[in-house]
Amino acid sequence: MTRLREIAERLQAIAAELEGGGELEEGRAAALAAEAGELSQEAVEETNRRAREAAAADSE
Repeated sequence: MTRLREIAERLQAIAAELEGGGELEEGRAAALAAEAGELSQEAVEETNRRAREAAAADSE
């Protein structure tokens, strides 16, 4: 499984928990939001890395 797929699956799980309608423990929503932000940044970095690698391979 690629890291991007792992990130996407975790983000879906976070969204489902936040939208679940039930009460979250104190601070849980903030923790989930922080994790989602970190994962989103990691996804951007991974995408950029792949784009750089593809560009380098094309120029060879």
